Amino acid sequence: MGLFSKKPATAQEKTSFAPRKPQSKPFWALAVLALSVIYLVALLDFNPSQSAHLHAGAQPDPNLTGKIGAELAYLTFSIFGIVSWLIPLLLFWISYLLLFRQAHRVRLRLVIAAVFFLVSLTGLFTLADEKVFDNPRPGSAEWSNEQAAGVQVITAGQELPERRFYFNGLGGRLGLLVLNQKVITYAGYFGASLLIFLAFVVSSTFLFTDNIHQTLERLEQKRKARKERLAELKAARKAAPPERSLEGVFPKKGAPPKKEVRKPSLRPEEDVVVTADEPAAPEVPVSEEPAAVPAAEDSRPRKGAAIFTLPRKREAEEKAEEAPKRPLKVTSPGLKIIDSEVTEKARIARPDKKGNHTFPSIDLLSDPVAPGENFASPEEHQERARDIARILDEFNVKVEPAEVQTGPVITRYEVIPAPGVRVEKILNLDKNLALGLRAEAVRILAPVPGKGTVGIEVPNPKPLPVTMREIVESRAWAESKAEIPVVLGKDVTGKPIVEDLTRMPHMLIAGSTGSGKTVCINSVIASLLYHAAPEDLRFLMVDPKVVEMQVYNKLPHMLIPVVTEPKKVPGALKYLISEMERRYQIFAKMGVRNIAGFNAKIAKNKKERDEAEAREAEMSSAMSPEERAATANLDVPRDDDVEFEIPEKRLHYIVCIIDELADLMMVAPQDIETGIARLAQLARAAGIHLILATQRPSVNVITGVIKANLPTRVSFKVASKVDSRTILDQGGAEALIGKGDMLFVPPGTSNLVRAQGAFVSDDEINHIVDFLNSRNGDPQFAEEVQQQIEAGGEDGGGGGAEGEWDDELVPDAIEVLRATKRASTSMLQRRLKIGYNRAARIMEILEDEGIVGPENGSSPREILRDLDSL
Repeated sequence: MGLFSKKPATAQEKTSFAPRKPQSKPFWALAVLALSVIYLVALLDFNPSQSAHLHAGAQPDPNLTGKIGAELAYLTFSIFGIVSWLIPLLLFWISYLLLFRQAHRVRLRLVIAAVFFLVSLTGLFTLADEKVFDNPRPGSAEWSNEQAAGVQVITAGQELPERRFYFNGLGGRLGLLVLNQKVITYAGYFGASLLIFLAFVVSSTFLFTDNIHQTLERLEQKRKARKERLAELKAARKAAPPERSLEGVFPKKGAPPKKEVRKPSLRPEEDVVVTADEPAAPEVPVSEEPAAVPAAEDSRPRKGAAIFTLPRKREAEEKAEEAPKRPLKVTSPGLKIIDSEVTEKARIARPDKKGNHTFPSIDLLSDPVAPGENFASPEEHQERARDIARILDEFNVKVEPAEVQTGPVITRYEVIPAPGVRVEKILNLDKNLALGLRAEAVRILAPVPGKGTVGIEVPNPKPLPVTMREIVESRAWAESKAEIPVVLGKDVTGKPIVEDLTRMPHMLIAGSTGSGKTVCINSVIASLLYHAAPEDLRFLMVDPKVVEMQVYNKLPHMLIPVVTEPKKVPGALKYLISEMERRYQIFAKMGVRNIAGFNAKIAKNKKERDEAEAREAEMSSAMSPEERAATANLDVPRDDDVEFEIPEKRLHYIVCIIDELADLMMVAPQDIETGIARLAQLARAAGIHLILATQRPSVNVITGVIKANLPTRVSFKVASKVDSRTILDQGGAEALIGKGDMLFVPPGTSNLVRAQGAFVSDDEINHIVDFLNSRNGDPQFAEEVQQQIEAGGEDGGGGGAEGEWDDELVPDAIEVLRATKRASTSMLQRRLKIGYNRAARIMEILEDEGIVGPENGSSPREILRDLDSL
């Protein structure tokens, strides 16, 4: 066991000296390091007689770096003064950043900080040279006399006095420039020194720290930890009996002195002093429980043993607990505990406005919950890992604990099955593990993707809520390049999940009552409101339950009021289809392939154009061959007499959110299924995206046609394994614990990701909507869209017979065909001023009567009969 316990330490020692990031640039690092060494040697070996500017007649002493090094040292001392010695150190620091840290840190910000750091130091040393050391100011008469005397001394073959080694004072010419007479006249010595000192503090902060707030927090934590350790050490000394302390310090007379050696441990702070004649105990990790002491054995320490080793142990434990941003690794045999990732806040401020639109304030969201004592200790994790191994061993399944990954709500215990153990046998023991661990539910992931382990996910006794504000303030949100970023929550490791809806490109959400489905929809909407203005994105919402989405009717982003009548939903889908085809017609006229390409064409400045072109290339590459073929064969009207205007502004994205899909499928299943399938297949390039939600994920609600075109799915807790397979194509959702616990299928993969959904309350949603309404005004609904959807609802949405309401318009349709000599659904829609649904039905009637032929791709239908004879 000792051999295996040392392997992780060896690996850690080897990797600790490797570059931390793949962006490391060792060649440039070594080049800068060599330059810093040459610079330092030139300064160390410099003598004033080596410079041609000061030498007159005598043979100059050669510098180790040659004439170039001597003149460079002279210029450096002349310009920077005593600050010259810091230049090689700064070069060494830059080489360290290039080799051992992220190479992209060496940016313009770092260079500017280094320049201000040197300039402010020269000003401070010039101030000290005049006021502290009382030396004459360079350029004055007294200084000129002393300088002339110094040159005469050099001519005689001697060196300058030590005080005059810096030819222009301690701050050099740069310091004289910073602290010139104008600055002293207007600001005085006190004001000038204060300004220069502030510049020094600010520049050194930017140069040597990434985040001053985090640095101050770490220093405060270290101070508190040191104070607590001192208090524990004093308490331990008071509690220790006198004979124990003396026994360890003063051995008995006659006993040979015992040499003390320091036993190395995995951590430097845990080294334990043992005597030479005392055998070294096997390495025991900090978090491992101490072995039980027999009752008959004296519990007092033996002679020669080290004193106060227990406080050292506590100190190491506290250091491990006080570093929340590092993974907590416990090296017991084969077991490693990784603490949950702490969400890092964004370094750049979030924009408050975009044009005339004001984004909602972050203060409208609730503060994140502090972890406190919610997380289990390493000892508790170890005990649970042993319980898992014991329970599996009772069913003749041998495993070895490998890793513990803690999260806000779920902890994953990874185990390595023994040779010959079938994974299927572990999968069938989820109920037994839940019983033995006294857990609400246990989900088994076999195997963990990318690892040779089996994951056993157990709920935490005290879950930590994931709030919306925590993710919106995070670095993952601020640095996301998504066009339509969507906040979902945090995964098992505590990492925020921020996805791009344009890559999904549609999403299907399912979950039983109380599982978190509605909260997930609200978090998606809230995340879009914190990112997009109405000119960039509009909502079309469908809520058959009436009460869930009525609050959003005041949003400026709403295209039309929330649709609550199920009979109008087919009309809404038909409008989206017609809008999709209209956009494709615009794209064809403009010679682009998608909405990003169109926005790039009409962009007003180069930055917007470059971003849109990059988005267009990414969107084009993401399209599947089926989407390309379907887009090429769209029934796009090409009527010469039908004119339409090319928009002069950017086309906005449209996000259609449909809640309770099961209720809608009971009203008009054929029309809704066909409309959703057509939009899901083709609407991505047009900038139209669907988010569907249902409480009942049965096969008659989520049909094969719908599921095939919605690859991105989110499942909360469902009633049975059958429902889980319906939405996810595999089981697992029935073992979730509810309250935001979900399984997520990311775009482009079939691997399930377990996550905890971001929580946003109804009060927070109300505050966000009220804020946007008060700052940006009431929504500007599209009346023509409302009329078209209303007409579609009056048409019946597919529930009645075909000829009941089309008889009176068939003659008018024939007149349109006779006048235009073209048979097109969009032509009838425009000329008769009816919805797409009704125009398509009329065209089907004409086809059944033999007047027009079947669909002909993107071309108009063929007219089969003589229209003048009708």
